[in-house]
Amino acid sequence: MLTISPEDALQLPVDELAMLVLADLLATNQWNEYNYGNLHRQDVKDGYSSNAEARNAISEATGWLRSHGMIARKTEDHNADSIFVTRWGHEALTRSLAEIRAVDRIQDNLHPLIEQRVRRQFLLGEYEQAIFVAMKTVEVRVRKLGEYGNEVIGVDLMTRALKPGGPLADPDAPSGEVDGTMMLFRGAYAVLRNPSGHREVSFDDVTEASEAVMTASLLMRMLDRIEHRIEFAKLLPP
Repeated sequence: MLTISPEDALQLPVDELAMLVLADLLATNQWNEYNYGNLHRQDVKDGYSSNAEARNAISEATGWLRSHGMIARKTEDHNADSIFVTRWGHEALTRSLAEIRAVDRIQDNLHPLIEQRVRRQFLLGEYEQAIFVAMKTVEVRVRKLGEYGNEVIGVDLMTRALKPGGPLADPDAPSGEVDGTMMLFRGAYAVLRNPSGHREVSFDDVTEASEAVMTASLLMRMLDRIEHRIEFAKLLPP
């Protein structure tokens, strides 16, 4: 049974309440979602029985756990309310809420070319390596789209490819936008990729690490648009 008051349950973000519910499910060996809700419907002492909104918040938290793969239905049980805590659910309880939110962020929104290369490393807590690989993926794609050789690397590559008149620069965009795009790629590479390539960098803040990976994902989506523009231009008559 939850040890927080109904009023506190209503104030908590759904993911924070969900983690308390998850811990409670394990602590009380709950296997039936309906029965778990019924405990709170019968709870006169702590006030849940008279607070339908708080009980609904618990139900929302349970739904959040299911949608995030932390609980699932027991397929071998005919009872539709039968549940168990998944492998990810057990692992999530060993992590901070910031880590869980960061994992959600990179699992749901990453560019596919970034996701397939860095997701596993990030889940293992190898944040520095995940960021390094994510930015390396951006670098490789810029080189390929710009048709440069392997000798052109790093910030120099970003400058050549995206400067005004460069092969990836938009000839129809305002000069300020072209310069801004080039500086965005140059700056992201210099700040996120270069340090990891030359010295040990510690990303102790998992939120910062996830947002660094998301920055690489944003750059890849910008490259999607650039590639589309280049391919479309090839279809136009000379």
